[in-house]
Amino acid sequence: MTKSLTLLWSMIALAGLLVSGCNKDQVIVDDDTPPPGVTNEQDAIKYYAENDEFVRNDEQTFTDEDIQPMGNGAFGMIEAEITPLRFGRFVTSVTTTVTVTVQPGDSIAIAHVHKDISGDFKILAINGAGDTVLIVKAFVDQSDRNVIFKRVNRDVRRFWRNWVPVATSLVEGGTNPQPAGHEINLVKLQVFLPNGDTITVTDPTSFYLRYRWLRLFGGGAHDVPELEANHRIVLEATVVSASPDTDLVALRYGLGLFKRRFRMQMVSEVDNGNGTWTRVYSTTGVNATVPLHRGFFHMGVDAATRTTLFDDVAPYSVSWWGVPYRVF
Repeated sequence: MTKSLTLLWSMIALAGLLVSGCNKDQVIVDDDTPPPGVTNEQDAIKYYAENDEFVRNDEQTFTDEDIQPMGNGAFGMIEAEITPLRFGRFVTSVTTTVTVTVQPGDSIAIAHVHKDISGDFKILAINGAGDTVLIVKAFVDQSDRNVIFKRVNRDVRRFWRNWVPVATSLVEGGTNPQPAGHEINLVKLQVFLPNGDTITVTDPTSFYLRYRWLRLFGGGAHDVPELEANHRIVLEATVVSASPDTDLVALRYGLGLFKRRFRMQMVSEVDNGNGTWTRVYSTTGVNATVPLHRGFFHMGVDAATRTTLFDDVAPYSVSWWGVPYRVF
């Protein structure tokens, strides 16, 4: 990841003063009035980080519009406290904190975006008595990502236009801290792009994707994926889980009417011998295609322990990562 970040720094340095003339997808005002509440450069970076097109919608990828069916695929379970029919995660509150660190040289800044996300995880299920019941588990998730900014000016009067966002990390979220004995963690994600490239991630908040105009300067760092409608999303996710039974791992992407959720299939499993299992899940057999809707989105992998859904009293425990992409 250090090599990837170093390459990114070099590409940003090559951009230099050309940044201000590029056609970058960014939240930059063109008038003489600073954004609300912005009184200095640090405030401006925080404002633009929080209002970045990707940052604004990451948690929306992992919330549901309604209680949706379980989907296809078997869990391989033997016993369960409940038989879930439908489930959904509903976000009721998001608190965002942005911390800015200006790098030596005063030309690059990193905005760390932390979110506390609370809500209800709802399960429509059949209990042991054969009754249909609605189970609600309150949750508090946390997410983190980094947005990189480049200084493009030192204008004292229009200070809020001195920095522009140039890259984002992936977003990493989930239950924190995770309940003892119910831990689940995504540890690796591979995204196979239509152009033949593969994005391999093991540390989401240190893996950076350049915004699209930076491709003009070449280099080895990845760009934010740009997908066309009907492109198939192909990826694999590796999970380490304390559950002896198969976890629920889902692919989520899109927003609003174009939101999709598909269960991923387990393709391999290894008993680590220490009370955890390493499992690989794939979109193999899932017809996950990009909707015909332009905009900024995340393809998210959402991993939940089996007991999160199949036990009415067991704690909610999840791990999720989001990869930003743009549909053009």
